[in-house]
Order: sequence, then C-alpha cells, then structure tokens
Amino acid sequence: MLVIGAGLAGSLVALELARRGAAVELLDAGQGDGATAVSYGGVPWWAGAPGPMNELMASAPLAWRELEQRHGPLGWSPCSLRLHWSDADADGSSALEQTLAQVETLARRHLGADQVERLDPTPASGGRRLLRLGYGRVDSRQLALALPLALERAGVRRRRGHCGPLQAEALPARQVVLAAGAGCRALWPALPDRLRVSWAGLLRLDAGPLSHELLSGVALSEPNDILMPLMARRQALEQRADQLQRPQWIVDAGLAPWGEGLLLGQSSLVRPGSCCGTPPEAPSLELELRQALERIDPRLGQVPGSLVQVPVSFCSSGPPLVGPVAEAPGLWLLAGLSSPFALAPALAAILAAAIGGEPWALERLPGARAQASAGWS
Repeated sequence: MLVIGAGLAGSLVALELARRGAAVELLDAGQGDGATAVSYGGVPWWAGAPGPMNELMASAPLAWRELEQRHGPLGWSPCSLRLHWSDADADGSSALEQTLAQVETLARRHLGADQVERLDPTPASGGRRLLRLGYGRVDSRQLALALPLALERAGVRRRRGHCGPLQAEALPARQVVLAAGAGCRALWPALPDRLRVSWAGLLRLDAGPLSHELLSGVALSEPNDILMPLMARRQALEQRADQLQRPQWIVDAGLAPWGEGLLLGQSSLVRPGSCCGTPPEAPSLELELRQALERIDPRLGQVPGSLVQVPVSFCSSGPPLVGPVAEAPGLWLLAGLSSPFALAPALAAILAAAIGGEPWALERLPGARAQASAGWS
C-alpha cells in the first residue's frame, strides 16, 4: 500500500495499516516545515458538534494514549486551554457572553466543574479575563522527531520524493491513500470545492532562556498550557470561505509550547476558490502578528522569533473527506480535517480498517456513502 503524505494524517494511517499487517510505503515530499511540525497541537476533544464527529473527537485522549503505548512518546499530554478576552474584543458584552456560554456548554458535556473556570483579571494581565478549560495537546516538535522512528519500527518504508497527478486507470499501487494535506488537489483535481487551502502563519521561538522566561512569565499563561483568544476568528473564516469574493486574513493572539521553545500567534489567509496561491507578504504579516501579541504581553511583540508560513487544508462545510474515491477503485482520501489532532487518530484507524475490507468501518467514515454515490461532485 502507498500512503502519499507524511504529515499527521498520512503517518497515522500508515502506522495503522502496518499494524494490520500491510506492507506500507510512505511518500514524503520533504519540503521543509509542514503544517504538522509547527502546529499548536491542540486537542479539543470535548468540542465536537453533536453527532458522529463528537464521538470521534471525544475518543482522542484515549487514542493518543494507545498510540503512545504502541509507539513510545509522541508528545501527548493533558493541559489547560486558556481563552483570553477583554470587553473591547466585541461590539458589546452580549457577543462575549454568547460566545462564553457556547464554549462552556460544549465543554461541560465532557468536563467536570473543576475543569471549567472563569478567572478574574489581575494587575499583571492588563485587564484581560480568562476562561480555563481542561484540554489536551500534542507537542508538535516532539511529534515531528518521534514519528519517523515510530514508522521505522513499524516496518513502514518511508521514501522522500514527489508524485505527479494520479491516474484512475494507473494508480502507483493496488491501494493508495491520498493524505497530502494542501497538496491533495494537485494530485487529484476532481476533489469537492469545499476542500480549501489557507496560508497559516506564526512566529517560532526556538529553545533558549528567552522562551523559558516567556513561558513562565506571561501573565495569562502557564507552562504546558495553550493560550488563545476567546473570540478567535479562524474557524469562522473557514466556514465562510465559500462566500468570499476577495482574499481575507485574520490574526489571533495566542501561544503554545513547542518542545523547549514557543509558537506565537496564528494567522490565516483564505482566498476565493480552491487555489492556494502564494503566501502573504512576510513583512506586513509579521507586523500584524507582533501587534496582536503585544496586546497579551508587550515583550511578545519584540521576540526574535522567525516567521513560518505553511499551507493548510480544511473543509469549508460538512465533514472532512475520508473514504474511497468512487472514480478510482483503490484510491482513498484523508483530507480536510479542521481539528486534526483530535480527529486524525480515530479516522486513521477507521480508514485502515475500511481499506482492510471491514464493512463496519466503511459505514463509519464521515460522508463515505454520500461521497461514493455523488462521485466527489
């Protein structure tokens, strides 16, 4: 079996296929930093919408623990998510209160009362408030180092190289899994329009005394926790991607540990249509990121971090694209996961079972029956 794409989704499905006894080759484009390697790694396991996705997301903590039992440490740890805001972040308190109520309602389906806590502002926080929630994260720095070793131990043959557009009548292997993230459309152009690509940006601060000082000294944060704005705008931008008439970008002020370093800020650029295009101009994007970070802590706007931009795939509507491609028997797709660290472990296991011929697994793939009947239209 051939798996195209060595990021989170491709690597996990390759491990699952190998565990089921398949001979697996993993094709790695090897183009520097990918989305997995510089992700915050947040696992919003309690935040799924009611329905099948909620069940899959809720299984993420157990799935990561089981993966680590089989393959060794991969960077999983429980943590807290700290959502920050001030009264100036919305046009009125009603918007803030509505968002707070929605988040707390989602969280309390799975979290105990001691894991959902509003924190009052302190003099050091600049008047910003916090909602602390039980959460989980996978340290993407540790994961990027551990995955190649796990794949080698599992017997997966990892090969660096590129693949041209796939041909339905001449697939490069009997079974092919397309899990190339933002590169999926170039390999199979007839994917649904709702599979889109954004440019994600952040500042990366490598390990050193400054990163340790900042992680332990930012008033809104605690070591090992993820900090994000309550009124984060990325998800809303992705959901309205189908209606965009011109490029739009957003910047959210957050931070997450990254090995012994830090990832700072998050930006997303989404263009009309399904084309990825070129990344935003680095100077203007970096300036916006730093200005947003200064509102958390003035020191964050001045850190000597390096700007990283990566293309990221997402689905603007509906579930992620996971299942068989109707026009090409033997071709399977795993793409468009908007919460990849919460969904990829479960979906990779189900997809591997479906490829192995287990009917129950095919039925559980999100949208598999609709995709098969619609031919990915």
